[in-house]
Parts: sequence; structure tokens; C-alpha cells
Amino acid sequence: MAASAKDLNQFKVLIAGGSLVGLGLALAFERAGIDYELFEKGEFAPQLGASIGIHPHTIRILEQLGVWSDIEKQVVPLQNRNHYDENGRCFEESHVLEHIQKILRRPIIFMERCKALEILHEHVQDKSKLHPHRAVVAYEETAEGVIVKTDDGVQHHGHILIGADGIHSKVRKLMADKISQTNELLAEEINQAFSSEYNCIFAVSRNGPDKQLLPDAMVHNVYYHKHSVVSAAGVHGLVFWFLFIKAAELTRTPNCPKFTEEDAEACIAKYGDSLVGPGYTVKDLWDARVKATMVPLEEGVIKYWSHNRVVLMGDAVHKATVNPGLGGNLAYEGIARLTNGLIGLLKEYPTPSLEQLNQVFDSYIAGQKPRAEAVVNLSGQITRYEAQDTWILKFAAKNIVPWVSDNLKAQLYASFSRGGPWLEYLPLPAGDRDLMNATQETSRLIPSLITAGLALAAAAALLCQRWN
Repeated sequence: MAASAKDLNQFKVLIAGGSLVGLGLALAFERAGIDYELFEKGEFAPQLGASIGIHPHTIRILEQLGVWSDIEKQVVPLQNRNHYDENGRCFEESHVLEHIQKILRRPIIFMERCKALEILHEHVQDKSKLHPHRAVVAYEETAEGVIVKTDDGVQHHGHILIGADGIHSKVRKLMADKISQTNELLAEEINQAFSSEYNCIFAVSRNGPDKQLLPDAMVHNVYYHKHSVVSAAGVHGLVFWFLFIKAAELTRTPNCPKFTEEDAEACIAKYGDSLVGPGYTVKDLWDARVKATMVPLEEGVIKYWSHNRVVLMGDAVHKATVNPGLGGNLAYEGIARLTNGLIGLLKEYPTPSLEQLNQVFDSYIAGQKPRAEAVVNLSGQITRYEAQDTWILKFAAKNIVPWVSDNLKAQLYASFSRGGPWLEYLPLPAGDRDLMNATQETSRLIPSLITAGLALAAAAALLCQRWN
């Protein structure tokens, strides 16, 4: 049952960033009776960005928040996944997504990011707490709390500030500036924590009925040398797709590249003839696009997640490449961990001390950081695996992974998914009550599987060399 607003309303959270993470925090705090104010520099549901992948452990949280039923109406659960080589040969027909849905009783989905934002925003009951076109530009801490200044010159008082403002986080930069006054090296590590070795065009394109590029519920993966493509038909009439390309050099924040429409056009001119699935190319997807963006794929986990009354969440603190679609889901795990900790504290201490708040932050970080590091590492390996970055990865993709059964892959994924947290102050859906005894140590199985697979691939390749 949600905590009483009467018990918790003396405490106020200030949130920077109103995208999927910020709105998720708003819903979680509203359901808990924790007062908050949310500041977003733009609109709450802009027609920007392409898609968001939502996995079963995040769907569980969305069910608890009461928003899943509206999201479910928008999507077609992904069921099948075909893998193609550079010559258009299908070397693996996978039903692992269907197996995952049977095991976990929830699907993996893709949907338009703007639609997800619209639904989350609609479900916030008190819209007066949401402030669009109001960017956080500075903050100061006092003995009692934190004062945030927005770009309209207004000051806002709260007890903690959460930086949920993405990879280009203003709050992270402000926090690093504070830290630099006593530790310049740590501040530099925070500012340069993310690297980028791959670039990506991600887009939404029309998918029929006059020309259906791939059937609903289908995912196509095609593997080239130093680039790859993924397309997914997760919504009727649309296809979400990603062109991944290895960059000429590794860059690091804050100096990762920014791309223009002309850069994207030049990329399509170079890779447009690449087949994605039977009968269609990257250029076909591009010509049918509704919207498209080219970005660098930053990846990394920062060293320091909080400072005094400020704590970071989502892409502001951990950034994964998008191939497996786990980054946004990782952020919702963070929402659950931090909110659970705050509610437990506020029930006992309605006006907690800085030391008590830091203990909650430390607990959130201790639970979230190992999982973040595992997801970021796994996602990076999958990006390089699909782009055939090394001979070991190429050998594994064609000769080992297809022989691993879909059921085993699904079971291992299910172990990872079950390890995700949930909102402990809200009722679990009936089918999840057995999770109370689940251990989150199972999240380590997936990275272990990849490591073992790569080692097996290397050993097999060496044996082949000896036989030759």
C-alpha cells in the first residue's frame, strides 16, 4: 500500500529531467505520497527520438504504477528474430522472444518513445508538479536542503535533487563542478566517464500496408564487418530500425561527436545498399522514414553517483549501447531502488538528516552499480558481436551461438530479468509474488554466458587452426 501523503509531505524531491526516467520518478513518488517538483527544459512528450525497448522486469514496475495497460494497447509483442549474414543468408531463425514471454508471462516490446512519454505524462495526477520549458541551471546546498535555480530565474527549495537529465546531464556537470573544488581529478573522471566507439542512425519508418518491409512481431538482425542493422516491427504500420557503424576513432565525453542531417545522408549513401532482411535494404528503410537521428553511442558507468544532497540516475550515471535495448530498463531499476529506500527512511524519519539521506543513496548505488556495470559491459559486447568487430565474434555468431537452444537462452535471460527490483511499497501483481524470495545474484548469469561463449569460440577457432 502506498505510504500516506500526510506522513511524507514534509519532504520534497526536486527532479531535473522530464523524459522517461523523470516521469517514471514522478509517478513513483506520487504513488508513494512523496512531494516533488519536476523541471524539464523542453516539452514532456516531444516528437523526438525513435523508440524505446521495454523488457519484462520494467513492465512489472509499469504494472505497479498502473500504466502498462495503456502501453500494451499501443504495441505488438515481439515474437520472432531472424539473423542474416552479409550475403542475405539467414543463419539462425530464433524464437527466443516467444520463449521469454512464455517463461516470464510478459513480452519484450518496442514502441515510439513519444507515445510512451505521452502515456506516462497522462497518468501523473497532479500536473502542477510538472514544469516544462524550465531548465535547471544551478543549485546550492544549505544545512536544511537544496535550492535549485531554473532558467527563468526562479529558485525552488527541496531536500534532495535528482539528476535524471540524460547523457548530457546539467546536474552531473554542476555536481562535478562542486567536487572539483576539493578533488579536481575525480571531477575530471566524472566529466570524461563515457566513451564512444560506435555511431548509430536510429529511426522509425512506415511498414505497409502498401509495402510491408517485415511482418509484425518480427525482428531482423544483419551482421556485416564493422557495421550491423537491426529492424523490429513492434507497432502496427511501423518499423523501428538501427544502423550501427564503428567510428574512425574512439572519443570521450564531453567531446563525443554531434551529427547533422547531412552526416546521416552521407552515411546512408555509403551503407544504403546493405540488405537488412529479405527484399529490403537500409535505403528502403531510410526512404520510408517518419523520423531519424544520428548519434554517437556513448557507453560507461561514472565513478561517483552522488554528492551530499544530489544523486544521479539513468543515462546521467550509466549509459549502455542500444543493441539489446536494456539502458532505459536499467533506469527503471534505479527508480525502484531509490524510491524504495527513500520511503523506508521517510516513514521513520519524516525530516531525515544529510547522513541518513546519504545512507539511502549509498544503498541505491550499492544495489544498482553492479547491475549497471554488467548491463553496460554486456551491451557493448553485443554491439561489437553484431558488427563482427573481431574474428572471435564472427566465428561465435556463425558457428556457436546458433547452436545454443532458444529455450536455454530464454532461461538465462529470465534469470537476469527476475533479478530486477520492483516497487516494494506497491502490491506486486499476483503472478510475481514468488519474487519475494528471488535473488538478484542471477543477474550475473548473462555476462557469464557471453564470456563463456567467447572463450569457447576462441578455443574452437584455435582447434580449427591446428587441424588445418
